[in-house]
Amino acid sequence: MKNEINYELINNMYIAWLNEREPFMQRKIKDDMKSKITPYEFLMYCEKSSSPFRTFRNIFPLCYLFETLKQMQKQGLDISNFTNQSLLIETPEEIRTVSNFAKREPSSQINNFGIIFKGQNVFEYGDIKTIGEKFPYAYANNLSIEQIEQMVKSGKDYKGIPITVTIDNIGELPLEKLNCIEKCFDIDGIKIVAKNRSAHNAHQGECTPLNVRAYKQIRNVVDNEILNNLYIDPNLDKMNVDLQLSAQILDKLANRIEYDFDAAEKPRFSKESKMASGLIGLLTGKSICKGYSEILRNVLSCVDIDSVVIDGVSLDNAGEEVEHSWNLVKIGDFWFNVDLTNARENICAGKPSGNLFMSDMAFYDTRKKFTFEKGKEINGKSMESTVIVGGHVRAYGTNNKQCKAYIAPALTSNLIQKSRLYAENYEKDSKNADYKGVIPYIGSVAEKTRSSSKNISGVIK
Repeated sequence: MKNEINYELINNMYIAWLNEREPFMQRKIKDDMKSKITPYEFLMYCEKSSSPFRTFRNIFPLCYLFETLKQMQKQGLDISNFTNQSLLIETPEEIRTVSNFAKREPSSQINNFGIIFKGQNVFEYGDIKTIGEKFPYAYANNLSIEQIEQMVKSGKDYKGIPITVTIDNIGELPLEKLNCIEKCFDIDGIKIVAKNRSAHNAHQGECTPLNVRAYKQIRNVVDNEILNNLYIDPNLDKMNVDLQLSAQILDKLANRIEYDFDAAEKPRFSKESKMASGLIGLLTGKSICKGYSEILRNVLSCVDIDSVVIDGVSLDNAGEEVEHSWNLVKIGDFWFNVDLTNARENICAGKPSGNLFMSDMAFYDTRKKFTFEKGKEINGKSMESTVIVGGHVRAYGTNNKQCKAYIAPALTSNLIQKSRLYAENYEKDSKNADYKGVIPYIGSVAEKTRSSSKNISGVIK
């Protein structure tokens, strides 16, 4: 391998390749580079890139990367600056390259690569047992719960390479299903990513995958301390049942999780802020607005109530803009604004709150100012597809639903107060007409009841 590398030549040729749009000329430049530049020289050039392996594979196939590193190692050169990085593998050809390398080559420093297999292709084209043995830091991510369920049906053993399960919400993955998957797969983590998030709300869901132990703890809390203590009146229509369930869940979350003022003062990407912005708040008992919204969305999914998170901006007491998150919740056939963060204090105190089950008009009050005119600016900011309203500023994305109806705060408050007595009164329904017919949600006929297409009357304003 050469000691002197003409980086200027490599850079000029590579930039020419990047800027060339005609396929024939691009292939010609690539062939010219391969004839004048060795894989080692190009790898040294790529080391300076933010994505060295992606750059390298633009010109040379993956097998050249492994071969070059192997030769460098034989010559006593340090390759740890390469092997300590992650290597994304997507195509069947690259999967076969990794598989063949794992079969024929003895263990070496190259095996320290953190290889990431995207999707399920590795289980079709790779020798997962051998790859798993040779590359201990390899794993497969972006496997949806639907893909995994289909693979489980095959009855094959997919253990060898840990996987990250991607779900929309925890309602998609109860513990019984997780236990079934664990019989076929080694599960490294569970990633929660809202499928309906827009580009504006692309960070919805957990910031990082939850490990299996943490996920099981969260689901145990949800199942045993929330879902197992829900009650409904099966004689009511779907919307009333949805309202009963969501009101009880809001009450339980409000009383279980306090606002984390310390985390709220930390930078958004700090450890403290991240911890308070996800489902871990169900275990720690502390959260901020982002965490409240994600927790509510996920717990509601366990009782088949649709909800999305809205990430926007609110105005504090000084009139300054601060980041804020809340939910849109679907009760029956209607969407409502729900802000658990700002409603929590009133919920715990048993008082009505104007932050629960509100229409857009009621939630944003009368200080609304719609500005949908293309190109319009206010104070130097583009206001296209933006609405400034009663203390909130939010950019409209695909997550937003029109909320035309509202449920009176006093009615919601009364329902929450009444639901607190369900546990001690549902067995005494013959003596108390207010609780006649109330039964536990788990193991009840609730699902059949809620399949009704009827809507509530007399509640919507």
